[in-house]
Amino acid sequence: MRPARRILPALLAAAFASALPAAHAVQFSNVVVFGDSLSDAGFYRPLLAAQGLPSALVAQLGRFTTNPGPIWAEIVAQHYGVSAAPSNANGWIFAQGGARVALPQGASPGVTQRPVSTQVTEYLARTGGAADPNALHTVWAGANDFFANFTAFAGGQITQAELQANVLAAATAEIQQVGRLYAAGARYVMVFALPNIGTTPQFSALGAQAAGAATQLSAGYNTTLFTGLASTGLRVIPVDAFTLLSEIQANPSAYGFTNTTGIACGPFPGVTTSGNSQFCYSGNLVAPNADRTYIFADGVHPTSAAHRIVADFAMSLVDGPAGYSLYGEVPLRTRAAHVQTLADGLALAQAGSGTFSAFASTAGGNFEVEAAGTDPSFDSNNRAISVGLTMRASDAVVVGAALGRTKAEGTFGAERGGFRTTENTGSVFFGVKSGGFHANGAASLANLDVSESRRAIRLGQATRIAHAAPSGSNASASVNAGYDFAFGGLSVGPIVGWTSQDVEINGFDETGAGSANLRISTQKRRSEVLSAGLRASWNLGSITPYARVTADQEREDDGRFVTASPLSLISGNSYDIPAIALSDSSWTTVTVGVRGNMTNAIGYGVNYTKVTGRSGVSEDYVSGTLSVRF
Repeated sequence: MRPARRILPALLAAAFASALPAAHAVQFSNVVVFGDSLSDAGFYRPLLAAQGLPSALVAQLGRFTTNPGPIWAEIVAQHYGVSAAPSNANGWIFAQGGARVALPQGASPGVTQRPVSTQVTEYLARTGGAADPNALHTVWAGANDFFANFTAFAGGQITQAELQANVLAAATAEIQQVGRLYAAGARYVMVFALPNIGTTPQFSALGAQAAGAATQLSAGYNTTLFTGLASTGLRVIPVDAFTLLSEIQANPSAYGFTNTTGIACGPFPGVTTSGNSQFCYSGNLVAPNADRTYIFADGVHPTSAAHRIVADFAMSLVDGPAGYSLYGEVPLRTRAAHVQTLADGLALAQAGSGTFSAFASTAGGNFEVEAAGTDPSFDSNNRAISVGLTMRASDAVVVGAALGRTKAEGTFGAERGGFRTTENTGSVFFGVKSGGFHANGAASLANLDVSESRRAIRLGQATRIAHAAPSGSNASASVNAGYDFAFGGLSVGPIVGWTSQDVEINGFDETGAGSANLRISTQKRRSEVLSAGLRASWNLGSITPYARVTADQEREDDGRFVTASPLSLISGNSYDIPAIALSDSSWTTVTVGVRGNMTNAIGYGVNYTKVTGRSGVSEDYVSGTLSVRF
């Protein structure tokens, strides 16, 4: 965190010494992956090398996809800037092809297959028994338990009832592994649903009855998994891969796919006589672009293009809620502009004669946040207009009331969407001036509406737009005081201030994005800012230039979370993602302006305000006011 600029004497700066450091935007310290071949980043690569394959070819092979294209786990790890290597290459992707949830699988030549339970044990052994609370942990498992039991049923070794019981028991075992991670200290665990196994090429080829049974059993696994997670209070990030795959298969051309039933991989001479994704690369694709136009690499594994979609979908579940946190930040900025219009109207009323005055004021400015890590840039164009009436209650006291409307148009960088906010605000305010002492305060309450909310979700080459129209409220109160020392027409003196604000964004449901739609719970953003600084003015008769400089400190900077849940899952699993937080909790505000009289009854004021000292953040606005005294 950058220190606040030392624009005040050390005595004033010491007032902020107890401030807490600012929170940071969501950025996982690591991505730790558990599962089977759907998440295997090359665990078997050493075995391929031992078989005498050329090293250049081995470097491309090993994943269960259209190599050398990355799998979803590698894409997600790279997105968050961490290692994407398998665990036997000093990485954190523990997933291994063939792994079941908790039961051993038949051994592969030269390599022991480790179930997810063993993978979790290995991870905790490496970390001394503690899961990294700032890492993203992911679990995608259950497919091999499905395959093993389905094969046993087809061979007459188990009954249909045992098939169902065994598969659902695997879902329960997966819940236990997720629980182990949370018990060890994990905070962010992403859990994937089984895809619709009945629509894979391997199971579709078995006929409609078998494929339908596989679909039903896949859905049953997912229901048991996510209902169980919810009932045990494990707040996971749920990835509905089942519905996602169904949506892609229903509209493949939107994602660039032309083949939904065939496989992209051809034989690997000397090793396989049919397509096998572990031995699939550009040299044995059935068509030069099959890695991009086919959904499936082999009978059950997705191509690298399909993995890209899965990765994008998973990341949207994290980045989407984080972006929505700015819905609670923008009203803080628009309220600052509104309060400035009140201050301008008050200053003109205090400067003139007469019992009453009416004023109209407008302000406009920008609030910009630079891209940082995985967070896109953000730009908000803010406008405010107010009309008010003041009354001189005594020689020293002026009171007033005003109505205002503020609007903001926010846009995320990287074409991630945007939104507009509108607030209708009612305010009361006062000002006191006696000799060199001065004080003022205001209280404001507004209803808040968000319109044209658009969250862009990139899924491979396709983009979905999630729409929403939340509402909320914005309440604030502020008090400022100071003392002016006069030197002829020049006045200079210290000022202090306190501003408290509560923004509430009501919960809402997205529409228009299918399985990517989220339910966002009610957000509450509280702000408390302390300010201290200097102000100066120079009375030149009909015109008075002035300036004000304050060091400002946000006291409510402990960080907050946005709660989300996918609408496609009836189990209602919800999870918490850290809000995007600005990088500094202290800053400097500089205002310069001029006020004066056009006639004895008409006054005016114009000023410019700039907020500096916040790394990666730019904020400024201009306001103008006309006042009529009578």
